[in-house]
Amino acid sequence: MLETQRLVLTHWEEADAAAFFRIVRNPRILPAAGCPALMDEADALRGLREGYLAEEEYKLVRKEDGAVIGSIGLRFGEDACSGLPAEPEVGFWLDEPFQGQGYAGEALEALLGRAKGALGCPAVWGCYYEGNARSARLLERFGFSLVRVNPCGDTRLGYTMPEAELRLAF
Repeated sequence: MLETQRLVLTHWEEADAAAFFRIVRNPRILPAAGCPALMDEADALRGLREGYLAEEEYKLVRKEDGAVIGSIGLRFGEDACSGLPAEPEVGFWLDEPFQGQGYAGEALEALLGRAKGALGCPAVWGCYYEGNARSARLLERFGFSLVRVNPCGDTRLGYTMPEAELRLAF
């Protein structure tokens, strides 16, 4: 568990499927991260099991009311755009009503601290698809530097999109 001023970052559990589905059924959330929106609770539970029950995946819970508002996590190895076992890729998304309020920055700061400290990562990568200006601004604000643009970034949407790949060295 990680904590910020306004958030608790804790691991996803299967019992979170309803809260997960409430957010990811929005067609503007997961597609921005290269994944299809999930259309029913069974798909949401499957998506939760396949991608979010990992060791370094966290749900974002607001302290003030216990609402689950998003997700952040580190992906290692083949799942990371770095391809390096010690340099994970950070990924994050927020439910629309909570975007633009600094929650993603708080969560990112906490997770980068864990990556640098407890996990001993020499660097963290962050990627975003063409058109995702909010993710671009957040990563750049935290000091991530562009390494390359993959013109055929792999998505789970059935097509490729240009994907910027950035790195933050500690």
